[in-house]
Amino acid sequence: MVTADLEQPRRILIVEDDPTIQHLLRKTFEVSADVQVAGDGRLGLELLASWRPEFVITDLMLPEVDGLELIKRTRRTYYGACVPILVLTANTGEQVLLDCFRQGADDFMVKPFSLSELRVRVASIYLRTMVARDVNPLTRLPGNMVIKQQINQRLKDPAPFAIASLDIDYFKAFNDTRGFDAGDEVIRLVARILEDYTLEHPSHDVWVGHIGGDDFVALMNPRFVDGFSEWVLGAFSKAVEQFYDADTIERGTVDIVTRSGSLLEVPLLSLSIGVVSTDRSGLDDYRKISHVSAEVKKQAKAKPGNSVFVDRRQRDSSEP
Repeated sequence: MVTADLEQPRRILIVEDDPTIQHLLRKTFEVSADVQVAGDGRLGLELLASWRPEFVITDLMLPEVDGLELIKRTRRTYYGACVPILVLTANTGEQVLLDCFRQGADDFMVKPFSLSELRVRVASIYLRTMVARDVNPLTRLPGNMVIKQQINQRLKDPAPFAIASLDIDYFKAFNDTRGFDAGDEVIRLVARILEDYTLEHPSHDVWVGHIGGDDFVALMNPRFVDGFSEWVLGAFSKAVEQFYDADTIERGTVDIVTRSGSLLEVPLLSLSIGVVSTDRSGLDDYRKISHVSAEVKKQAKAKPGNSVFVDRRQRDSSEP
């Protein structure tokens, strides 16, 4: 096989309503990947949210939700922002293909197509996308570039949104004493908690990303901020206990040796959340949001233990 040396995605979602093509595509890819098939766009979006594929192959002409709308909605989610999408279409019109790329498709193939070429295309697109797109390699969440794009996109909408900045307290001390592997586990833990929240509250449409290190971000409707913060902090408080023994948890601190050789007592890991909303006057570009988000996160970190600080300042009454 031509693609023997090329890495294939491990999970491929096929959205196609033609049973014959469904069968051919499943047979082509299931030798090297887990494959799920959706016969319409609505089911495709549901599988995208629950199954989290690493690659999507979709037709354009679909019942329920068509291919263009599927691509658009996929790119609006944090879990679909970086997933490679290949479009299968019998329509070779220039406008149709331009619309595919505008909505976020990575490539297209015209029906009828060669299955061997399709495998090569999928492997090539997957490799190129993983290198080019900003996905955090540890958590597989969108990184800085995609976070910035998502915020700028939402700023074009008149509806306000909230930006929650999350930071792990005393992470450096933990990393220095327990090692990088344990530190990576804590970072993955926070990512899983954020993903679990989005899965348990799909109607809240919360978008999460990983800035890097122990810093995360979540975008949401301002009315969900309190519930989100309470849920995430509660989940982290319980889950982080796995990294300590019972005596340490009861004491609430750990002893670390500083670089100078002295003994220092530091608190256990905790999570701080700083929240600002675009309801606040002047938050109309990414740089201003970044600056204010850093301020509110600092306020949250000034509180002991798991904490949240929400900037409650709103728009000036003179503003529309």
